[in-house]
Amino acid sequence: MSDNLIINARDQLSWSQRLLSNASTAALWAGWLYLWRPFVNFGNWVYGFGANYHSVVLKMAASLAPGSLEHSVYALVGTSGTLLLWSRLPARRVSDAQPSREITEYASHFGLPEEELAAAREASITVVHHDDHGRIIRIERRA
Repeated sequence: MSDNLIINARDQLSWSQRLLSNASTAALWAGWLYLWRPFVNFGNWVYGFGANYHSVVLKMAASLAPGSLEHSVYALVGTSGTLLLWSRLPARRVSDAQPSREITEYASHFGLPEEELAAAREASITVVHHDDHGRIIRIERRA
C-alpha cells in the first residue's frame, strides 16, 4: 500500500469521464487566469511606460487629494490591526447554561443502573430502547 494521500484513479475512468475531467480542469484554470487579467493588464501598462514610469507615478500622486494618501495608510493599518486582533479573539463558545449532572442523578431519573449508564457513556456505539410511551427501558452497548 502506498503512503500517497492523493487518490489517482484515472485508469479506472472511461475515456468520456477522463475527457470531462480534463475539460473541467482546463475550464477552471482558464477561469483562474481570467481573474488575474486585471493585474496582468496593469503590469503591461506599467511596463509600457519604461523609463517614464516614475514621472507617471509622481503625476498620479500629485493628482491625489492632500489627505487621501494619509487616509489610505490609516485605513490599511487600521484594517490590518483589526484583523490581527480579531484572529486573537477566542472562538465563540456556547455558554454552559446547565451544569452537567452526575451519573447517579441520571440513573435515578431514568430508573436504570449506574453501571449500565457508565458503560454506555464509554461505548462508541450505544442503542437506547424505549417503550411505547417514550421512556427509556434499556441501554444496549454495542462497541
